Amino acid sequence: MSAAAPALQRITVAITGASGAVYGVRLLQYLREIPGMETHLVVSDAGWLTLRHEQDLGVAQVHALARH
Repeated sequence: MSAAAPALQRITVAITGASGAVYGVRLLQYLREIPGMETHLVVSDAGWLTLRHEQDLGVAQVHALARH
């Protein structure tokens, strides 16, 4: 009997214009380290402004953190 491959886990991280955007970025960084974890990203217009202002991160940099 062969062992079944572990199921792929999926999570969607949403970042809005609130100052908690740093937590969304950190969560994506943490989840990238977990094998079998697929992450998706949703960011509002205000979220992009917050990420740029508070984290100095652009669209490509944040998208690169999601793994899908």
